[in-house]
Amino acid sequence: METTTSSVQENPVRWNLIHRVMDNPIISKELKGRMRGRQGFIMLTAYLVLISLVIAGVYLYLADDINRSTADPYALQEIGRAVFNTVVMFEILLVVLIGPALTSGSISSERERGTFDLLRTTLLSSRALVFGKLGAAIAYLLLLIFAAVPLQSLAFFLGGVGLGEMVISLIMLITSTLLFCTMGIYFSGIARKTSTANAFTYGTMLIPIVVGGILYFLMTAGDLDLSSASIELQVIMVVLIWLMLSSNPFTAALVSEIVLEEEQSLFIFTLSDSNISMTVLSPWIYYTIFSVTLTFLMIWLIVFYLNRYER
Repeated sequence: METTTSSVQENPVRWNLIHRVMDNPIISKELKGRMRGRQGFIMLTAYLVLISLVIAGVYLYLADDINRSTADPYALQEIGRAVFNTVVMFEILLVVLIGPALTSGSISSERERGTFDLLRTTLLSSRALVFGKLGAAIAYLLLLIFAAVPLQSLAFFLGGVGLGEMVISLIMLITSTLLFCTMGIYFSGIARKTSTANAFTYGTMLIPIVVGGILYFLMTAGDLDLSSASIELQVIMVVLIWLMLSSNPFTAALVSEIVLEEEQSLFIFTLSDSNISMTVLSPWIYYTIFSVTLTFLMIWLIVFYLNRYER
C-alpha cells in the first residue's frame, strides 16, 4: 500500500514539466492542426527526400572525382566530411527559412482576423500565449531536425566525422530553431500585419548573415590585412570580426569546422600572426550563447509588451 502511494506521488513530480507543456491549449491545438491532416506528413516526407537527394548528389559527385584521380586512402573520409557539412548547412538553411514562417504570423494573424482580443479574454496569460504559439512551432521544427539525424549519421560509415561534430551540429540546429522561431513571434507580436512581421523578421535575419558572409569571404581570400594598425586596434578588430562571424549560423558552422581541422579541437582556437597571438573559443560556443541570450530577451520583451497592451 505504501509502495502504491509513493509511486502515485512521484509521477506528478516526474512528469510535471511535460504535463505543464501539454496542458497549454494553444500547443495542443497548433500541433493537432498541423499533424492531423496530410500537410505535416507531406512536408516531413518532402524534407527527408530532399536531404536524401542532396546526400546522394554530393556523394556521387565526389566519388566520381575520386575514381578519376589517384587512389587516396583518406578519400572516403573526405567524402564523409563533405556529406556531413553539406547536410548540416542545408538543415540550417531550412531552419532559417521555415522557422520564422511558422511564427511570424502567429499573433499578427489573430489581430487581422479580429480574434486577438477574444483570445485575451480567456484565462491564458501572455506568457502562456507566447509559449503556446512558440512551443508548437519549435516542436514541429525539432521533429524535422531529429528525423534527419539518421541521414546525418550516414557520414559515420564513410569516416571523417566524430560524435562531437554530430552533437555540436545538433546544438547549433536547436539553438537556431529557438532563435529564429522566437524572432518571428517577437515581430508578430509588435506588428499589426503579418506582411510587416515577415518583412521585419527576414530583414533582421539578413543583417548578420550578409555581414558574416562578407567577412568570411574576405578572411578566406586573405583580403583582411590589419598589420598596419596598432597592436591594440588589431586585437579589438580581431575580436569584433570573430564575434560577427559567430553571430551567423552559416559562418559559425564553417569557421568551427576550420578550427577543428587546424587545431583538432572542438572548443578553443589560437589566433596568431607576426604581431598578435590570442586564444578564443570556437564560434559555435559564441553562437550558442548569443542565440540563447537573444531568445530569452525577445521572449521577455514580447511578454512585457503584451501585458502592457492589455492595459
